[in-house]
Amino acid sequence: MKKNNLIKLIFIAITTISISTSAQSKWYANTSLQMVGSDFQDGTSHNSVFLYSGLRYYTQEYFLSMSIPIVFGSGNTFTQLGNSYIPNNGMNNGDDHMGGSDGMSSISVGIGDLYLNGSYSVIKETKTLPNFSVDGYVKFPTATPSLGIGTGEFDSQIALGVRKFIDQFSFFGQFGYLFLGDVEGAKTIDPYTISLGVGYAFGYGKHSILLAYDSYTTIVQGSASPQQVALGYNYMINYGLYFTAIVSKGLNSSTSNYTVSGGLNFEL
Repeated sequence: MKKNNLIKLIFIAITTISISTSAQSKWYANTSLQMVGSDFQDGTSHNSVFLYSGLRYYTQEYFLSMSIPIVFGSGNTFTQLGNSYIPNNGMNNGDDHMGGSDGMSSISVGIGDLYLNGSYSVIKETKTLPNFSVDGYVKFPTATPSLGIGTGEFDSQIALGVRKFIDQFSFFGQFGYLFLGDVEGAKTIDPYTISLGVGYAFGYGKHSILLAYDSYTTIVQGSASPQQVALGYNYMINYGLYFTAIVSKGLNSSTSNYTVSGGLNFEL
């Protein structure tokens, strides 16, 4: 019961556009508010709110980040994967262990899974070559069980990232493989992942926008592969302080209808 990591990738990409001229190592803290909504097959609508906080450390060669949310929502509505979400109703394939909801659950509060993300540049960008990196993350199963947003298992991803800046434009791609933790009763398949996007910086680097597409191969046999598109905007309020807004749209029933988020990224 997994999903894509588009929100994480967009946040990293548009932040990279804004701070690419700064090569020194830096610590950043971030906080964001995210709302996820979806219509289930039984006709009910479900919404959850995620209040994220996290830390990021950037150098010329690599970055490391971690994040964990406080979650407000009814139980067993979405399963989280890489900071994005799958409606349990659309992905449980009749398996009660993986969720499902009657839309009548009361609001619950708890914490979500902790994510540790990283990227290491193995080939630096030149005038002709793009930057190549080894990317990945590990999900730690810290989610409050009653929320139903986690599987209670470790997940991890390994991926090859490609990025190229051409004048004010940036182009990126990520091609990976996701290792899902074994969940009793869940018939899941470890998927391949692909993310593609293009960004544009303007206003002397104070503004940047990014359009991205994210897709997985089959995760649950007989269910559609999760796919979504997203649009992100980044504004440099002042040097070291950035505002980010992201809107994403699921392209099928295996992906939440929408995700809307806004937050701050600031240098420590």
